[in-house]
Amino acid sequence: MGREFMCTENEIIMLNDEQIPQVFMQSISFNDDTVIPLNCNSIVVFTGANNCGKSQILRDVENSLNKTNENAQIIIKGFQCDFQGDILDKSFLESHFSINQQGYFQIVGSGNAFEKSTLTDWWKKRTLYNDLHSLFVKRLTTEMRLTVSNALRRDSQPECHPIYKLYKSEQLAQQISDYFHQAFGEDLIVNRNEMRTIPLHVGKAPDKEAYTIKAQDQYYDKVSKLPKLQDQGDGMRSFASILLDTFTSEYSITLIDEPEAFLHPPQARVLGKMLAKNNPSNRQLFISTHSEDFLQGLLDADNKNVTVVRINRTDDINKMSILPNAEIKKLWGNPLLRYSNILSGLFHEKVVVCESDYDCLFYHAVMDAIYEYKGEIAPDILFTHCGGKSRMKDVVSALRAVNVPVVAVCDFDLMNSSQNLKPLINAFGLTWENELKDNMKIIYDNMNAKSSSGNNAWEQIKKIGKNGFTGDAPAAYEKVESICRNVGLFVVPVGEMECFDKTVNKEKKEWVYHILENYDLAKEFKLQEARMFVEAISSFKLANSVE
Repeated sequence: MGREFMCTENEIIMLNDEQIPQVFMQSISFNDDTVIPLNCNSIVVFTGANNCGKSQILRDVENSLNKTNENAQIIIKGFQCDFQGDILDKSFLESHFSINQQGYFQIVGSGNAFEKSTLTDWWKKRTLYNDLHSLFVKRLTTEMRLTVSNALRRDSQPECHPIYKLYKSEQLAQQISDYFHQAFGEDLIVNRNEMRTIPLHVGKAPDKEAYTIKAQDQYYDKVSKLPKLQDQGDGMRSFASILLDTFTSEYSITLIDEPEAFLHPPQARVLGKMLAKNNPSNRQLFISTHSEDFLQGLLDADNKNVTVVRINRTDDINKMSILPNAEIKKLWGNPLLRYSNILSGLFHEKVVVCESDYDCLFYHAVMDAIYEYKGEIAPDILFTHCGGKSRMKDVVSALRAVNVPVVAVCDFDLMNSSQNLKPLINAFGLTWENELKDNMKIIYDNMNAKSSSGNNAWEQIKKIGKNGFTGDAPAAYEKVESICRNVGLFVVPVGEMECFDKTVNKEKKEWVYHILENYDLAKEFKLQEARMFVEAISSFKLANSVE
Protein backbone atom coordinates (compact mmCIF):
# COMPACT_ATOMS: atom_id res chain seq x y z
CA MET A 1 0.00 0.00 0.00
CA GLY A 2 1.46 3.37 -0.98
CA ARG A 3 1.92 6.31 1.37
CA GLU A 4 1.10 9.96 0.71
CA PHE A 5 3.49 12.83 1.25
CA MET A 6 2.24 16.34 0.65
CA CYS A 7 4.61 18.26 -1.60
CA THR A 8 2.64 21.37 -2.46
CA GLU A 9 -0.95 22.55 -2.20
CA ASN A 10 -1.95 20.68 -5.32
CA GLU A 11 0.63 17.93 -5.64
CA ILE A 12 0.71 14.57 -3.88
CA ILE A 13 3.35 11.98 -4.61
CA MET A 14 2.22 8.38 -4.16
CA LEU A 15 5.00 6.16 -2.92
CA ASN A 16 5.29 2.40 -2.97
CA ASP A 17 7.62 -0.07 -1.34
CA GLU A 18 9.78 -0.31 -4.45
CA GLN A 19 10.58 3.41 -4.73
CA ILE A 20 14.15 4.59 -4.30
CA PRO A 21 14.64 5.64 -0.67
CA GLN A 22 14.60 9.35 0.12
CA VAL A 23 14.68 11.49 3.27
CA PHE A 24 13.05 14.92 3.57
CA MET A 25 12.85 17.48 6.33
CA GLN A 26 9.19 18.12 7.19
CA SER A 27 9.87 20.92 9.65
CA ILE A 28 12.75 22.55 11.53
CA SER A 29 12.59 24.36 14.87
CA PHE A 30 15.33 26.78 15.88
CA ASN A 31 16.76 27.94 19.20
CA ASP A 32 14.40 30.93 19.23
CA ASP A 33 11.42 28.51 18.97
CA THR A 34 10.65 29.52 15.38
CA VAL A 35 9.37 26.60 13.30
CA ILE A 36 9.61 26.37 9.51
CA PRO A 37 7.25 23.89 7.80
CA LEU A 38 8.74 22.36 4.65
CA ASN A 39 7.64 20.65 1.46
CA CYS A 40 9.61 18.04 -0.44
CA ASN A 41 10.72 20.71 -2.94
CA SER A 42 11.26 23.64 -0.57
CA ILE A 43 14.04 26.12 -1.28
CA VAL A 44 15.02 27.85 1.96
CA VAL A 45 17.46 30.75 1.75
CA PHE A 46 19.22 31.94 4.91
CA THR A 47 20.47 35.54 4.91
CA GLY A 48 21.85 37.92 7.50
CA ALA A 49 24.90 39.89 8.54
CA ASN A 50 28.31 38.26 9.01
CA ASN A 51 28.60 35.73 11.84
CA CYS A 52 24.83 35.42 12.30
CA GLY A 53 24.82 31.64 11.82
CA LYS A 54 23.98 31.09 8.14
CA SER A 55 26.65 28.45 7.50
CA GLN A 56 26.13 26.84 10.90
CA ILE A 57 22.50 26.12 10.05
CA LEU A 58 23.59 24.06 7.05
CA ARG A 59 25.94 22.06 9.26
CA ASP A 60 23.11 21.61 11.74
CA VAL A 61 20.78 20.24 9.05
CA GLU A 62 23.44 17.74 8.03
CA ASN A 63 24.11 16.73 11.65
CA SER A 64 20.39 16.42 12.36
CA LEU A 65 20.17 13.47 10.01
CA ASN A 66 23.24 11.76 11.47
CA LYS A 67 22.13 9.93 14.61
CA THR A 68 25.76 9.26 15.46
CA ASN A 69 26.27 13.02 15.77
CA GLU A 70 22.79 14.01 16.91
CA ASN A 71 23.84 16.40 19.69
CA ALA A 72 26.10 18.53 17.50
CA GLN A 73 23.41 21.03 16.47
CA ILE A 74 23.84 24.59 17.70
CA ILE A 75 21.01 26.59 16.10
CA ILE A 76 18.54 23.85 15.21
CA LYS A 77 16.64 22.66 18.28
CA GLY A 78 14.40 20.03 16.72
CA PHE A 79 13.16 18.64 13.43
CA GLN A 80 10.72 16.23 11.81
CA CYS A 81 11.72 13.95 8.95
CA ASP A 82 9.89 11.87 6.40
CA PHE A 83 11.48 8.63 5.18
CA GLN A 84 10.20 7.42 1.82
CA GLY A 85 10.73 4.25 -0.17
CA ASP A 86 12.75 1.18 0.73
CA ILE A 87 16.41 1.23 1.81
CA LEU A 88 16.79 -2.18 0.17
CA ASP A 89 15.67 -0.96 -3.24
CA LYS A 90 17.80 -2.94 -5.69
CA SER A 91 18.96 -0.06 -7.89
CA PHE A 92 19.78 2.04 -4.81
CA LEU A 93 21.88 -0.74 -3.27
CA GLU A 94 23.75 -1.34 -6.52
CA SER A 95 24.53 2.36 -6.92
CA HIS A 96 25.63 3.11 -3.37
CA PHE A 97 26.96 -0.12 -1.85
CA SER A 98 29.42 -2.87 -2.59
CA ILE A 99 29.52 -6.27 -0.92
CA ASN A 100 32.64 -6.75 1.17
CA GLN A 101 34.39 -10.03 2.03
CA GLN A 102 32.18 -10.55 5.08
CA GLY A 103 29.05 -10.19 2.96
CA TYR A 104 28.16 -6.80 4.43
CA PHE A 105 26.84 -3.83 2.46
CA GLN A 106 29.65 -1.27 2.37
CA ILE A 107 29.02 2.33 1.33
CA VAL A 108 30.98 3.12 -1.83
CA GLY A 109 33.96 5.27 -0.91
CA SER A 110 33.47 4.68 2.83
CA GLY A 111 34.68 2.16 5.37
CA ASN A 112 31.22 1.78 6.95
CA ALA A 113 29.54 -1.54 6.30
CA PHE A 114 26.18 -2.90 7.44
CA GLU A 115 24.28 -6.14 7.65
CA LYS A 116 21.12 -6.26 5.61
CA SER A 117 19.00 -6.62 8.74
CA THR A 118 20.68 -3.56 10.29
CA LEU A 119 19.80 -1.42 7.27
CA THR A 120 16.21 -2.59 7.42
CA ASP A 121 15.91 -2.04 11.17
CA TRP A 122 17.39 1.47 11.12
CA TRP A 123 15.22 2.48 8.18
CA LYS A 124 12.07 1.35 9.95
CA LYS A 125 13.12 3.28 13.05
CA ARG A 126 13.80 6.40 10.97
CA THR A 127 17.38 6.62 12.18
CA LEU A 128 20.63 6.94 10.23
CA TYR A 129 23.92 5.92 11.87
CA ASN A 130 27.52 5.68 10.69
CA ASP A 131 27.40 7.90 7.59
CA LEU A 132 24.14 6.48 6.19
CA HIS A 133 22.86 10.06 6.18
CA SER A 134 25.52 10.90 3.59
CA LEU A 135 23.49 8.99 0.99
CA PHE A 136 20.59 11.44 1.34
CA VAL A 137 22.11 14.82 2.18
CA LYS A 138 24.96 16.62 0.42
CA ARG A 139 26.61 19.78 1.76
CA LEU A 140 28.51 21.75 -0.87
CA THR A 141 31.22 23.80 0.82
CA THR A 142 33.24 26.48 -0.94
CA GLU A 143 36.39 24.38 -0.64
CA MET A 144 34.77 21.28 -2.14
CA ARG A 145 33.48 23.21 -5.14
CA LEU A 146 37.00 23.88 -6.37
CA THR A 147 37.78 20.17 -6.80
CA VAL A 148 34.53 18.41 -7.78
CA SER A 149 34.93 19.39 -11.42
CA ASN A 150 38.51 18.07 -11.69
CA ALA A 151 39.09 15.26 -14.15
CA LEU A 152 37.61 12.02 -12.81
CA ARG A 153 39.93 9.03 -12.49
CA ARG A 154 38.41 5.96 -14.07
CA ASP A 155 39.81 3.64 -11.37
CA SER A 156 38.12 5.50 -8.47
CA GLN A 157 34.69 3.77 -8.33
CA PRO A 158 33.22 6.61 -10.38
CA GLU A 159 29.60 5.41 -10.78
CA CYS A 160 28.14 7.96 -8.32
CA HIS A 161 30.35 10.84 -9.41
CA PRO A 162 28.63 13.68 -11.32
CA ILE A 163 31.16 13.64 -14.16
CA TYR A 164 30.59 9.92 -14.67
CA LYS A 165 26.88 10.63 -15.06
CA LEU A 166 27.67 13.15 -17.78
CA TYR A 167 29.94 10.54 -19.37
CA LYS A 168 27.04 8.09 -19.48
CA SER A 169 24.37 10.54 -20.70
CA GLU A 170 24.85 12.82 -23.68
CA GLN A 171 21.50 14.47 -22.93
CA LEU A 172 22.52 15.34 -19.35
CA ALA A 173 25.94 16.55 -20.52
CA GLN A 174 24.29 18.88 -23.04
CA GLN A 175 21.92 20.23 -20.40
CA ILE A 176 24.78 21.08 -18.06
CA SER A 177 26.71 22.62 -20.94
CA ASP A 178 23.73 24.82 -21.82
CA TYR A 179 23.52 26.08 -18.23
CA PHE A 180 27.26 26.75 -18.17
CA HIS A 181 27.05 28.61 -21.48
CA GLN A 182 24.41 30.99 -20.08
CA ALA A 183 26.85 32.15 -17.44
CA PHE A 184 30.18 32.18 -19.30
CA GLY A 185 29.40 32.06 -23.02
CA GLU A 186 31.47 28.86 -23.30
CA ASP A 187 30.51 25.21 -23.75
CA LEU A 188 31.37 22.50 -21.24
CA ILE A 189 32.42 19.30 -23.02
CA VAL A 190 32.98 15.80 -21.66
CA ASN A 191 36.09 14.12 -23.06
CA ARG A 192 35.07 10.46 -23.29
CA ASN A 193 38.19 9.42 -25.15
CA GLU A 194 40.94 9.71 -22.53
CA MET A 195 42.06 6.45 -20.99
CA ARG A 196 42.89 7.24 -17.36
CA THR A 197 40.58 10.15 -16.60
CA ILE A 198 37.34 11.76 -17.74
CA PRO A 199 38.12 15.49 -17.99
CA LEU A 200 35.81 18.39 -18.77
CA HIS A 201 36.89 20.97 -21.35
CA VAL A 202 35.84 24.58 -21.83
CA GLY A 203 35.39 26.43 -25.12
CA LYS A 204 33.40 26.19 -28.33
CA ALA A 205 32.32 22.58 -28.75
CA PRO A 206 32.96 20.95 -32.13
CA ASP A 207 29.80 20.42 -34.19
CA LYS A 208 28.72 16.84 -33.42
CA GLU A 209 26.78 16.57 -36.66
CA ALA A 210 29.97 17.07 -38.63
CA TYR A 211 31.46 13.83 -37.27
CA THR A 212 30.25 10.30 -37.84
CA ILE A 213 30.87 7.45 -35.41
CA LYS A 214 33.86 6.48 -37.49
CA ALA A 215 35.25 9.99 -37.11
CA GLN A 216 34.76 10.26 -33.37
CA ASP A 217 38.52 10.16 -32.80
CA GLN A 218 38.83 13.39 -34.79
CA TYR A 219 35.99 14.90 -32.76
CA TYR A 220 37.67 14.11 -29.45
CA ASP A 221 41.02 15.23 -30.81
CA LYS A 222 39.50 18.69 -31.23
CA VAL A 223 37.94 18.48 -27.76
CA SER A 224 41.27 17.52 -26.15
CA LYS A 225 42.88 20.67 -27.55
CA LEU A 226 40.40 22.89 -25.67
CA PRO A 227 41.39 24.14 -22.19
CA LYS A 228 40.51 21.85 -19.30
CA LEU A 229 38.00 23.12 -16.75
CA GLN A 230 40.32 22.24 -13.87
CA ASP A 231 42.86 24.73 -15.21
CA GLN A 232 40.38 27.62 -15.29
CA GLY A 233 39.63 30.25 -12.65
CA ASP A 234 37.85 29.62 -9.37
CA GLY A 235 34.60 31.12 -10.68
CA MET A 236 34.22 28.70 -13.57
CA ARG A 237 35.17 25.69 -11.45
CA SER A 238 32.85 26.64 -8.59
CA PHE A 239 29.92 27.34 -10.90
CA ALA A 240 30.40 24.06 -12.77
CA SER A 241 30.69 22.11 -9.52
CA ILE A 242 27.37 23.46 -8.27
CA LEU A 243 25.74 22.51 -11.57
CA LEU A 244 27.24 19.04 -11.41
CA ASP A 245 26.35 18.37 -7.80
CA THR A 246 22.88 19.87 -8.04
CA PHE A 247 21.57 18.70 -11.39
CA THR A 248 23.09 15.22 -11.52
CA SER A 249 22.66 14.16 -7.90
CA GLU A 250 20.12 11.81 -6.35
CA TYR A 251 20.38 13.47 -2.94
CA SER A 252 17.00 14.49 -1.59
CA ILE A 253 18.56 17.30 0.47
CA THR A 254 21.26 19.60 -0.90
CA LEU A 255 22.97 22.22 1.26
CA ILE A 256 24.85 25.00 -0.54
CA ASP A 257 27.07 27.35 1.43
CA GLU A 258 27.63 30.74 -0.25
CA PRO A 259 26.99 29.66 -3.86
CA GLU A 260 28.07 33.14 -4.99
CA ALA A 261 31.67 32.55 -3.83
CA PHE A 262 34.18 33.21 -6.65
CA LEU A 263 31.41 34.43 -9.00
CA HIS A 264 30.88 37.84 -10.56
CA PRO A 265 27.45 39.37 -9.77
CA PRO A 266 25.82 38.50 -13.15
CA GLN A 267 26.89 34.87 -12.81
CA ALA A 268 25.61 34.71 -9.24
CA ARG A 269 22.25 35.97 -10.44
CA VAL A 270 22.13 33.43 -13.28
CA LEU A 271 22.98 30.63 -10.85
CA GLY A 272 20.23 31.65 -8.45
CA LYS A 273 17.68 31.67 -11.24
CA MET A 274 18.83 28.29 -12.55
CA LEU A 275 18.58 26.62 -9.15
CA ALA A 276 15.08 27.94 -8.52
CA LYS A 277 13.75 27.28 -12.02
CA ASN A 278 15.06 23.74 -12.30
CA ASN A 279 14.68 22.34 -8.79
CA PRO A 280 12.88 18.98 -9.09
CA SER A 281 9.79 18.10 -7.08
CA ASN A 282 11.72 15.66 -4.89
CA ARG A 283 14.65 17.73 -3.68
CA GLN A 284 15.02 20.25 -0.90
CA LEU A 285 17.56 23.06 -1.18
CA PHE A 286 18.94 24.83 1.87
CA ILE A 287 21.17 27.76 0.92
CA SER A 288 23.16 30.29 2.91
CA THR A 289 24.05 33.42 0.98
CA HIS A 290 25.52 36.86 1.41
CA SER A 291 24.74 37.95 -2.14
CA GLU A 292 21.96 40.24 -3.23
CA ASP A 293 22.59 39.15 -6.83
CA PHE A 294 22.14 35.46 -6.06
CA LEU A 295 19.00 36.21 -4.08
CA GLN A 296 17.60 38.32 -6.90
CA GLY A 297 18.20 35.44 -9.30
CA LEU A 298 16.24 33.09 -7.04
CA LEU A 299 13.35 35.53 -6.82
CA ASP A 300 13.42 36.23 -10.57
CA ALA A 301 12.57 32.57 -11.16
CA ASP A 302 9.18 33.10 -9.48
CA ASN A 303 9.36 29.70 -7.78
CA LYS A 304 6.44 29.32 -5.38
CA ASN A 305 8.51 27.16 -3.01
CA VAL A 306 11.15 29.76 -2.08
CA THR A 307 11.28 30.99 1.53
CA VAL A 308 13.72 33.67 2.72
CA VAL A 309 14.92 33.64 6.33
CA ARG A 310 16.79 36.61 7.82
CA ILE A 311 18.90 35.75 10.88
CA ASN A 312 19.64 38.24 13.65
CA ARG A 313 22.02 36.96 16.29
CA THR A 314 21.73 38.15 19.89
CA ASP A 315 24.20 36.46 22.25
CA ASP A 316 23.51 32.71 21.87
CA ILE A 317 20.07 33.10 20.29
CA ASN A 318 19.61 33.25 16.53
CA LYS A 319 16.39 35.12 15.83
CA MET A 320 14.71 33.83 12.69
CA SER A 321 12.53 36.18 10.64
CA ILE A 322 10.67 34.29 7.93
CA LEU A 323 9.52 35.87 4.68
CA PRO A 324 7.13 33.30 3.19
CA ASN A 325 6.56 32.98 -0.52
CA ALA A 326 3.33 34.99 -0.55
CA GLU A 327 5.13 37.97 1.00
CA ILE A 328 8.06 37.53 -1.38
CA LYS A 329 5.72 37.83 -4.38
CA LYS A 330 4.10 40.91 -2.90
CA LEU A 331 7.40 42.68 -2.27
CA TRP A 332 9.06 41.50 -5.47
CA GLY A 333 6.20 42.99 -7.46
CA ASN A 334 7.33 46.44 -6.32
CA PRO A 335 9.78 47.82 -8.93
CA LEU A 336 11.48 49.96 -6.28
CA LEU A 337 12.54 46.84 -4.40
CA ARG A 338 13.20 44.70 -7.45
CA TYR A 339 15.45 47.10 -9.32
CA SER A 340 17.42 48.73 -6.51
CA ASN A 341 20.05 47.65 -4.01
CA ILE A 342 17.60 47.71 -1.10
CA LEU A 343 17.59 43.91 -0.84
CA SER A 344 21.23 44.22 0.18
CA GLY A 345 19.88 45.30 3.54
CA LEU A 346 19.24 41.63 4.30
CA PHE A 347 22.99 41.19 4.66
CA HIS A 348 23.73 44.19 6.89
CA GLU A 349 23.17 44.88 10.56
CA LYS A 350 21.18 48.02 9.80
CA VAL A 351 19.85 50.03 6.84
CA VAL A 352 19.61 53.83 6.62
CA VAL A 353 17.14 54.96 3.95
CA CYS A 354 17.51 58.50 2.64
CA GLU A 355 15.61 60.58 0.12
CA SER A 356 18.43 60.84 -2.42
CA ASP A 357 21.81 59.36 -3.22
CA TYR A 358 23.50 62.65 -2.23
CA ASP A 359 22.00 62.39 1.26
CA CYS A 360 23.44 58.86 1.47
CA LEU A 361 26.84 60.09 0.31
CA PHE A 362 27.05 62.83 2.94
CA TYR A 363 25.75 60.88 5.93
CA HIS A 364 27.83 57.82 5.11
CA ALA A 365 31.00 59.91 4.72
CA VAL A 366 30.38 61.69 8.01
CA MET A 367 29.82 58.39 9.82
CA ASP A 368 33.05 56.90 8.47
CA ALA A 369 34.98 60.03 9.44
CA ILE A 370 33.62 59.94 13.00
CA TYR A 371 34.62 56.34 13.62
CA GLU A 372 37.96 56.65 11.83
CA TYR A 373 38.82 59.66 14.02
CA LYS A 374 38.00 57.60 17.13
CA GLY A 375 40.07 54.69 15.85
CA GLU A 376 37.02 52.44 15.77
CA ILE A 377 35.39 50.30 13.10
CA ALA A 378 32.25 51.87 11.66
CA PRO A 379 28.98 49.96 12.13
CA ASP A 380 27.81 47.57 9.42
CA ILE A 381 25.24 49.94 7.90
CA LEU A 382 23.88 50.07 4.36
CA PHE A 383 23.01 53.62 3.23
CA THR A 384 20.49 53.53 0.43
CA HIS A 385 17.95 55.88 -1.13
CA CYS A 386 14.45 55.45 -2.48
CA GLY A 387 14.01 58.54 -4.64
CA GLY A 388 11.80 60.60 -2.35
CA LYS A 389 9.63 60.51 0.75
CA SER A 390 6.62 58.88 -0.89
CA ARG A 391 8.45 55.58 -1.43
CA MET A 392 10.02 55.29 2.00
CA LYS A 393 7.05 53.44 3.49
CA ASP A 394 7.53 50.56 1.04
CA VAL A 395 11.22 50.19 1.88
CA VAL A 396 10.64 50.41 5.62
CA SER A 397 7.80 47.87 5.49
CA ALA A 398 9.84 45.44 3.39
CA LEU A 399 12.90 45.54 5.65
CA ARG A 400 10.95 45.40 8.89
CA ALA A 401 9.10 42.35 7.58
CA VAL A 402 12.33 40.39 7.97
CA ASN A 403 13.51 42.21 11.08
CA VAL A 404 16.19 44.31 9.43
CA PRO A 405 16.77 47.33 11.71
CA VAL A 406 15.96 50.32 9.53
CA VAL A 407 16.29 54.09 9.90
CA ALA A 408 14.56 56.58 7.62
CA VAL A 409 16.09 60.05 7.25
CA CYS A 410 13.79 62.78 5.91
CA ASP A 411 14.02 66.52 5.40
CA PHE A 412 11.89 68.68 7.68
CA ASP A 413 9.13 69.25 5.13
CA LEU A 414 7.96 65.72 5.92
CA MET A 415 6.14 67.29 8.88
CA ASN A 416 3.94 69.31 6.50
CA SER A 417 3.18 66.33 4.26
CA SER A 418 0.61 64.17 6.01
CA GLN A 419 0.13 62.05 2.86
CA ASN A 420 3.75 60.92 3.35
CA LEU A 421 4.11 61.21 7.12
CA LYS A 422 1.12 59.07 8.11
CA PRO A 423 1.95 56.04 5.91
CA LEU A 424 5.59 56.24 6.99
CA ILE A 425 4.86 56.25 10.72
CA ASN A 426 2.46 53.35 10.11
CA ALA A 427 5.28 51.47 8.40
CA PHE A 428 7.32 51.94 11.58
CA GLY A 429 4.51 50.48 13.67
CA LEU A 430 3.16 53.78 15.03
CA THR A 431 -0.44 54.97 14.85
CA TRP A 432 -1.34 58.58 14.16
CA GLU A 433 -4.39 58.67 16.43
CA ASN A 434 -2.74 57.15 19.48
CA GLU A 435 0.77 58.59 19.41
CA LEU A 436 1.11 61.73 17.29
CA LYS A 437 -2.25 63.34 16.63
CA ASP A 438 -2.49 65.67 19.65
CA ASN A 439 1.06 67.04 19.44
CA MET A 440 0.90 67.39 15.67
CA LYS A 441 -2.31 69.40 16.05
CA ILE A 442 -0.46 71.84 18.27
CA ILE A 443 2.25 72.15 15.63
CA TYR A 444 -0.21 72.57 12.76
CA ASP A 445 -2.26 75.17 14.65
CA ASN A 446 0.91 77.12 15.41
CA MET A 447 2.09 77.05 11.80
CA ASN A 448 -1.36 77.87 10.38
CA ALA A 449 -1.53 80.91 12.62
CA LYS A 450 1.80 82.14 11.28
CA SER A 451 0.70 81.52 7.69
CA SER A 452 -2.58 83.43 8.14
CA SER A 453 -0.71 86.74 7.80
CA GLY A 454 0.30 85.84 4.25
CA ASN A 455 3.62 84.20 5.04
CA ASN A 456 4.34 80.61 4.02
CA ALA A 457 5.52 79.46 7.44
CA TRP A 458 6.30 75.91 6.29
CA GLU A 459 8.47 77.13 3.43
CA GLN A 460 10.44 79.26 5.85
CA ILE A 461 10.83 76.59 8.51
CA LYS A 462 12.14 74.10 5.95
CA LYS A 463 15.34 76.18 5.91
CA ILE A 464 15.81 76.37 9.70
CA GLY A 465 14.14 73.24 11.08
CA LYS A 466 12.74 72.84 14.54
CA ASN A 467 14.28 76.09 15.79
CA GLY A 468 11.61 77.91 13.81
CA PHE A 469 8.82 76.72 16.09
CA THR A 470 7.44 79.12 18.71
CA GLY A 471 4.87 79.07 21.49
CA ASP A 472 3.67 75.56 22.39
CA ALA A 473 5.09 74.06 19.19
CA PRO A 474 8.69 73.43 20.40
CA ALA A 475 7.52 71.26 23.32
CA ALA A 476 5.05 69.43 21.09
CA TYR A 477 7.70 68.80 18.45
CA GLU A 478 10.16 67.53 21.05
CA LYS A 479 7.64 64.83 21.97
CA VAL A 480 6.98 63.96 18.32
CA GLU A 481 10.70 63.81 17.58
CA SER A 482 11.33 61.50 20.54
CA ILE A 483 8.52 59.13 19.53
CA CYS A 484 9.70 58.99 15.92
CA ARG A 485 13.39 58.51 16.74
CA ASN A 486 12.55 55.69 19.13
CA VAL A 487 11.31 53.62 16.19
CA GLY A 488 13.88 54.78 13.61
CA LEU A 489 12.35 57.83 11.91
CA PHE A 490 14.85 60.72 11.95
CA VAL A 491 13.87 64.17 10.65
CA VAL A 492 16.74 66.52 9.79
CA PRO A 493 16.69 68.95 12.75
CA VAL A 494 18.02 71.94 10.77
CA GLY A 495 15.51 71.61 7.93
CA GLU A 496 17.42 69.87 5.15
CA MET A 497 20.90 68.50 4.73
CA GLU A 498 22.35 71.63 3.12
CA CYS A 499 21.37 73.66 6.19
CA PHE A 500 24.04 71.96 8.28
CA ASP A 501 26.37 74.56 6.73
CA LYS A 502 24.65 77.56 5.17
CA THR A 503 27.96 79.26 4.37
CA VAL A 504 28.13 76.99 1.32
CA ASN A 505 25.36 78.40 -0.85
CA LYS A 506 25.08 75.67 -3.47
CA GLU A 507 22.54 73.18 -4.77
CA LYS A 508 22.51 69.81 -2.99
CA LYS A 509 24.83 67.98 -5.39
CA GLU A 510 27.46 70.74 -5.45
CA TRP A 511 27.04 71.34 -1.70
CA VAL A 512 27.90 67.70 -0.94
CA TYR A 513 30.91 67.68 -3.26
CA HIS A 514 32.20 70.94 -1.75
CA ILE A 515 31.85 69.64 1.82
CA LEU A 516 33.53 66.31 1.08
CA GLU A 517 36.41 67.86 -0.86
CA ASN A 518 37.19 70.79 1.43
CA TYR A 519 36.29 69.83 5.01
CA ASP A 520 37.74 67.55 7.63
CA LEU A 521 34.43 65.85 8.37
CA ALA A 522 35.55 64.67 11.79
CA LYS A 523 36.74 68.09 13.05
CA GLU A 524 35.05 70.88 11.12
CA PHE A 525 33.23 73.03 13.71
CA LYS A 526 30.44 73.99 11.29
CA LEU A 527 29.50 70.31 10.95
CA GLN A 528 29.19 69.67 14.67
CA GLU A 529 25.39 69.37 14.54
CA ALA A 530 25.65 67.10 11.50
CA ARG A 531 27.99 64.79 13.40
CA MET A 532 25.59 64.67 16.36
CA PHE A 533 22.75 63.77 14.01
CA VAL A 534 24.75 61.05 12.27
CA GLU A 535 25.95 59.59 15.56
CA ALA A 536 22.34 59.33 16.72
CA ILE A 537 21.49 57.49 13.50
CA SER A 538 24.47 55.12 13.60
CA SER A 539 23.95 54.26 17.28
CA PHE A 540 20.21 53.67 16.90
CA LYS A 541 19.27 50.25 18.19
CA LEU A 542 15.85 48.67 18.34
CA ALA A 543 14.56 45.15 18.02
CA ASN A 544 12.27 45.99 15.11
CA SER A 545 10.37 42.76 15.51
CA VAL A 546 7.27 42.41 13.41
CA GLU A 547 5.08 39.90 15.19
